[in-house]
Amino acid sequence: MWRKLAADGIDADRCQLGYAPHITLAIYPDEAPLNRLRNALEETCRNWEALPVCLSGLGAFPGDGAVLWAVPVVTAELLARHQAIQTALPDLKVHAHYRPGAWVPHVTLSGALPDPGLAFMALLPNWEPITGFLDRVELVRFRPVEVLHSAACSRSDS
Repeated sequence: MWRKLAADGIDADRCQLGYAPHITLAIYPDEAPLNRLRNALEETCRNWEALPVCLSGLGAFPGDGAVLWAVPVVTAELLARHQAIQTALPDLKVHAHYRPGAWVPHVTLSGALPDPGLAFMALLPNWEPITGFLDRVELVRFRPVEVLHSAACSRSDS
């Protein structure tokens, strides 16, 4: 989808970002203590297995330029992982959109678009649900993207 939007001249933001498609569980301020974030992530996610995910549709966050996103099916397991991160760092101020009760799981497909209709028209003709796995947990600083910690989730092939 990113390549299609870029090829059609609609938006190349995600291709240029240089980071794989993902679902963000939390965003903390740049001044948050890095060692504390890393330790909480290591401890919280240590036994996480790869989580099956299905992107079932498309959506847009409105605003000064709409941001297009793929909609994952929200499961109890996905919500539990989001909550686990929040619980591990209760005194750190998480971005308002990532607080429990406000978080909308998503895979961002574009930067701010003045006309998201063009992006929808480009993507809808070939749309079909996408299944895969959330198979890594990473602590990332961005822009530009800098991976500060990365851990693979175990995967059972049963």
